[in-house]
Amino acid sequence: MIRKYSVVLLLFVILSCKSKEDKMFFDFDSVEYYSLNKSKEKEIEENNRNGIKDSIINDILYSEFPEKLNNEVFYEIINSRGFSKFDLSQKDVDYLKNDIFVEKISLKVFGTMKACAPEYRDFLVFRKNDKVSGIAKICLWCGHSYFISSKNNINTEDFGTEEDYESLKELFNTYKN
Repeated sequence: MIRKYSVVLLLFVILSCKSKEDKMFFDFDSVEYYSLNKSKEKEIEENNRNGIKDSIINDILYSEFPEKLNNEVFYEIINSRGFSKFDLSQKDVDYLKNDIFVEKISLKVFGTMKACAPEYRDFLVFRKNDKVSGIAKICLWCGHSYFISSKNNINTEDFGTEEDYESLKELFNTYKN
């Protein structure tokens, strides 16, 4: 038991030595939020049930795709009919920057893992000076996430506490409603 607490304490010391910018997952000054519309979601599910599969849509929703920030197909799809786009307010951008998408100590490693496969319906595109600097794909149902960042060596292992996902759910709902 003491060993577990020693590991947490060691992680805290290591992370506290980094600057705020080093702890951020993404370098950004604006964020675009994309959400899969319910009608498009039903259409995709129906098509998949009937054996009509759109491999690009399925890759976007169910896998770790895209692998690079400059994937034009990804942006073309999420900017098409079936997805809603919202520009986050500066207040919400600051909240994401300071409270959500930063390295932090959590006891998530001691929690239970969820066994479901992710279904990414919510996407955040991070921009710095109008250039894409990161993508976060979020599955609020099962607590999975997938990140691509222009920053090297980001540590996202402790992202995804229940509080993180609940905060994101509340934030997303303010834009969808």
